Amino acid sequence: MISESRIEFLSTEAWGQWHTELLQSVVNRVYTRVPFYKNLLDKEGIDPSQITSVEMLKLLPFTTREDLANHYPYDFFAVPLRDIVRIHTFKSSQLSPIVIGYTKRDLEIRQFLAIRAFNVFGVRPEDIVQICLDPGMSTWSLELKEAAESLGALVIPPDPLCAKDRIKVMRDFKTSVLITTPSYGLYLLSIAKEKGLGPRELSLRIGVFIGESLNDRDRKELERGFGLRAFSIYGIMEAMGPVMAYECRDSEGLHLALDHIIPEVIDPKTLEPIFNGEGELVITTATTKANPLIRFRTGDITKISQNVCKCGRTTWRIEPIKGRADNLVNVRGIKIDVGLIKQLLIEYCNGYEPKFLFVIRKKDFLEHIELWVAMDPHIFSASLPELHLWIRGLEGKFKDYIGLDCVVRPVEKRTITPFLDRDKEVVYLNDNEINSLLL
Repeated sequence: MISESRIEFLSTEAWGQWHTELLQSVVNRVYTRVPFYKNLLDKEGIDPSQITSVEMLKLLPFTTREDLANHYPYDFFAVPLRDIVRIHTFKSSQLSPIVIGYTKRDLEIRQFLAIRAFNVFGVRPEDIVQICLDPGMSTWSLELKEAAESLGALVIPPDPLCAKDRIKVMRDFKTSVLITTPSYGLYLLSIAKEKGLGPRELSLRIGVFIGESLNDRDRKELERGFGLRAFSIYGIMEAMGPVMAYECRDSEGLHLALDHIIPEVIDPKTLEPIFNGEGELVITTATTKANPLIRFRTGDITKISQNVCKCGRTTWRIEPIKGRADNLVNVRGIKIDVGLIKQLLIEYCNGYEPKFLFVIRKKDFLEHIELWVAMDPHIFSASLPELHLWIRGLEGKFKDYIGLDCVVRPVEKRTITPFLDRDKEVVYLNDNEINSLLL
């Protein structure tokens, strides 16, 4: 029996044996308990007994977010409903949402992964942890809050306060650990500077950044401005929680939870494995009980390093996420499906599909969303008050669907046609570019 404190230091041979045993176990479980996987493996002519090594993982079929949504509500559960103690639901572009269930053991593993990272970061029982995340990341907030509380730390969870009040709370309650996205961290830092607050006036010593990649420039700015040590964590909603990977103190990539997942990188076009290059991260959840996933396509573009880290850990590391291989867009840590936006518009326009452009603009370090909808007699009346009500209604519907605010702009069709002609429905524009287009 390997102790939890030494599990991240296994030899290459030991990891191979570990993953082979876990893979054989999970493939047998899903084949006998999850109809989706039994049908898929039978269709591919794969007998679970044929999977005799982790190298044979590449023979197994992939799982996608569309699969999860299309088999709503229970078809991916590998345990009876009575064994499920929590369910999280996520929007999808399909007819049904994505539903992920958790057994008590699943939740314990997710909390263990967060606690393990917190221990490496140096979070202690006497710390005061302040979590500043958007409502769309409420699942992450809950799990990180529970993990910090289990360490004995005092936790200030997300609240409806404005940034200035959050800085006030940070100062007055002597927050020592900040958990947020890199962009919101920079926004908070700009507010702190406006109020004349720096490292001497604040008590921060650790920053945990999630939801977005943390580049070197922003890391240095956050560390210098707040006087903290910055760490990045990575996770996906459908799998092992917010801390499927974390940075150690050597900051040379994010250590994957290799004791609980089997990771791969594939070419998103050919779907062939990539061993020494950049591609789409694919994971198999080897210890999950309620919703085990085989070769789940995360859509995140990264690169895996199998070299031993300076810290001595042998767990593989991923580089910060470079982009997406699918039509999901990451805005302030929240993944938005462009197909869902199209679906929302069609529903709002009573079955008519208008031309639109999804615009992401950066202001005060934060990304803001605008939806440019082409003027069309099918949806716009000649009445200005009615048009105003139509816009406000769509903005409210967008927030209800996505969980983020959005500014809706009716524009002339010729304004967005050059982008649509290049198959671009999502664009990143600065204020100058927006102003020139809207003149």
